[in-house]
Amino acid sequence: MNSRIRRRTFLTTTGAIATATAVGDVAYATSHALDNDSSGASEYVDVQLLNITDFHGYLQPTTPSQGSVITGAGGVQVTVGGVGYLATHLKRLREGQRNSIFFSSGDNFNGWPFEVDAHANEPTIEALNALGLQFSTVGNHELDHSVDFLVDHMERGKPYPVSGRDDNFVDSTGQRFQGANFRFYTANIVHADTGRTIVPPYNIEWVDAGHGRKLPIAFIHLTLVGSEVGSTSYQPGLRSLSDLEQANKLAAQLKKRGVNAIVINIHDGGVAGNDYNAGTNPSGPVFQLAANAAPDIAAIVTGHWHCRFNMMVPDPNGVPRPVVEAGNHGSLINEINLKLDPRTGEVIRELTRSTNHANTRDVPLDEELQYIADYWAAQGKKRYATPLARVTADFTRTPNASGESTMGNLAADFAYWDANQHPDGRADLALISVKPVSGSNAVTGDLLFAKGSNPSDVDGTVLFGEAWGAFGYGNPILTVTLPGTQLHAAFEAQWVPQPGGTEKFAPFAVSQNVSYTYDTTKPIGQRVDPASVQIDGKPLDLNRDYRVAALAYTLIGGDGTTVFAGFTDPVRNDRDHEGFIAYLRAHPVLTPAPLGRARPVS
Repeated sequence: MNSRIRRRTFLTTTGAIATATAVGDVAYATSHALDNDSSGASEYVDVQLLNITDFHGYLQPTTPSQGSVITGAGGVQVTVGGVGYLATHLKRLREGQRNSIFFSSGDNFNGWPFEVDAHANEPTIEALNALGLQFSTVGNHELDHSVDFLVDHMERGKPYPVSGRDDNFVDSTGQRFQGANFRFYTANIVHADTGRTIVPPYNIEWVDAGHGRKLPIAFIHLTLVGSEVGSTSYQPGLRSLSDLEQANKLAAQLKKRGVNAIVINIHDGGVAGNDYNAGTNPSGPVFQLAANAAPDIAAIVTGHWHCRFNMMVPDPNGVPRPVVEAGNHGSLINEINLKLDPRTGEVIRELTRSTNHANTRDVPLDEELQYIADYWAAQGKKRYATPLARVTADFTRTPNASGESTMGNLAADFAYWDANQHPDGRADLALISVKPVSGSNAVTGDLLFAKGSNPSDVDGTVLFGEAWGAFGYGNPILTVTLPGTQLHAAFEAQWVPQPGGTEKFAPFAVSQNVSYTYDTTKPIGQRVDPASVQIDGKPLDLNRDYRVAALAYTLIGGDGTTVFAGFTDPVRNDRDHEGFIAYLRAHPVLTPAPLGRARPVS
């Protein structure tokens, strides 16, 4: 007698299971999945899926502020993180597994550790190569530079623009960067002009079914919808398609091709409580996707939200399937165990199990991976201390009564210069928010002539790391078109009405070719006479369009500024960090200009 669980019996029980699994009280499809050998399970092909997400280049153990402490069952907290520990846990999980597949749900790089970010994210690729990562979804942060950077540099290792200075660094083995040993995929980020995906939409892995036979498993990759208009990943040449439509379309195509095991790997998630290995009160876009994605899809692996949950959620037919997210910064490894029918390759859904494993620090460090992490930490210190330019006096964020500062003006001058280095991005002026209405401020540090009592620190030298930390948060400079009336409204928008009749001053720094006067005795919205706004020595013309350079974060309203809504013809220039470094290389000696670009009428 065939010992396979009868499908009819299973389906009649799922109604009772659905309520429990919808809130994540179990991490197995049915009680039959509790024992790998139950109900004749040994006759199936075992497949192990291992996943991480939102690694963001955190090679070293993280700190509490970076998410190093996570909560498990019963409120028990554990300390996690560090690529050296991650490697050890991965090796233990893979041990004895004939079919183990290790992948990522995106945002592997473009994070915040200086030693990684300032080395063009190459340290992350070296570490992921050493961990044996096999493929990844494109996350929104994988688009923080460009598609060319992702494909030509990160995947293929092509150096640009200057090898050893901007990228193509020497890694821990003494070799120049060669690119990733794995590929990136997305089914819903396409070139706006052709409609073609920027990388392949899915991949098929073949697992050993014994007796010389192989079975296919397809991974459909999806990226956060709207990534192309996010602040860091703003890419005017791209657009995103519906994740659900793409998933269901590709699942149907794969099924027709005879692929009966299909997994969604999506860089978009949700939230479902605090227990990293369970889930309660789920909400977020991935749960809408899970409710509607084709029943042929056996599991949904997610990311982006930096959340931790492990759930079984009913598909449209009421059959449970894993919906999981493995946190961020290397805190967790998700493991999904599938069993495939050896004849058809179909997933025996009632035997599916899923677990989120904490990347705890109570295991031995993997020497190879920790050496990689330590090597790049040392390289980061060297890069930080590299002399870059010299200032003849202090550039500080200290504002005058008009909200103007030498550091703010330097930032605006950089943005204007950067835009005009790009033929398509040429700008008439630049604006930089120096005291945002809300959110983050890109002007984050000072450049001082004297940094300490040591005579060697009193010579105006600007170090690479000081410049990197003085301006930017990984945002591109955009050049956009604004009508003269809207540009005038932007000058007026520096004074923001607040509840109770008060107001907040949220000034812009303007580039050196701009000056204006204002009158705070007048009502908000009437304080800047358009005739007083001088651009290249000419008054602001309300009847013409202007090309304006600013950070994407400001233009899309990320810092609470709404006046730029509806801008047109965006062109992406450099990212703030790399662009500012280039500006200082092109201007190796800087002297603060006198303040006075904004002046009160009195």
